[in-house]
Amino acid sequence: MPDATTPLPAIGSRCWRDQISPETGATVLSLAAETPEADPMVELAYDEGGSGWWPLSTLVFEQS
Repeated sequence: MPDATTPLPAIGSRCWRDQISPETGATVLSLAAETPEADPMVELAYDEGGSGWWPLSTLVFEQS
């Protein structure tokens, strides 16, 4: 779960869903404003097609 110092991802950020596959990732489309601040929901566009919502704590982001 992210702590108070964990920044929210930027729209367009690259990530992987709980390291399901290092070959296929996703791109952040939006953040849900109405979800708990402790673990906000993030809408992703999957590399393999489609989209869906994931809790921030289950995502691994690309290091810049």
